[in-house]
Amino acid sequence: MTEIFAHRGSSGTHPENTLPAMKAAILSGADGIELDVHVLKSGELIVMHDERVDRTTNGTGLLKDYTHYEVKKLVIGKQFFRKIRVPTLEEVFKLVNGSGVTLNIELKTDVFEYEGIEQKVLKLAGRFPAVKCMYSSFNPDTLIRLRELSKTDKLALITHENLEQVLSLHEKIQLDAVHPPMKAWNNPVLRQIAARYWTVNKEEDITRFLELGAKGMMTDFPEKAVELRNKKQPK
Repeated sequence: MTEIFAHRGSSGTHPENTLPAMKAAILSGADGIELDVHVLKSGELIVMHDERVDRTTNGTGLLKDYTHYEVKKLVIGKQFFRKIRVPTLEEVFKLVNGSGVTLNIELKTDVFEYEGIEQKVLKLAGRFPAVKCMYSSFNPDTLIRLRELSKTDKLALITHENLEQVLSLHEKIQLDAVHPPMKAWNNPVLRQIAARYWTVNKEEDITRFLELGAKGMMTDFPEKAVELRNKKQPK
């Protein structure tokens, strides 16, 4: 059965990478939640896609230059008259603990390496043994370091259309899958390694990957994807 991951939470209907988006993803019946992690100036693991806070908050500047106290003053939006704040990864773990969903944690080290981020993420995950996790990154060095720290965790390389490095990295560290864009679906490399595709939002595209029997997909609309899967791939 094709896995459905809520991309940055249920981001088609809620502010991306926020606790409301994660809650909606859990309620949608998705198998997992894909989210993005950086490291703050004060050392905490923080959930946001961009290196800068400008696009998604009322602040400006690089996320890595913020302390925990400063980032918690930023506002993403409002829900029921309550301000939505940037969540820490620990807050996400607490939210999903016991829900059964898998966290696909993308370590955002393709611009800034964030020394020690791999140890920080694995240490935090170790505090929540009931939460299933997998780890992904555009940065192969991050995945190599993760494999050195853990021989059993599921790892995935995120790519654009260039898939040449995937098989050599798979041979070196045993990837669980590759995460390519959906337009790479017919690349011959993907006949040799499982793939979870991003970002699959249109009904016809969701249906195509379900019919292909893809390992998984990332979607902004997990509720719709789950509904289609129930029709195309009944249990």
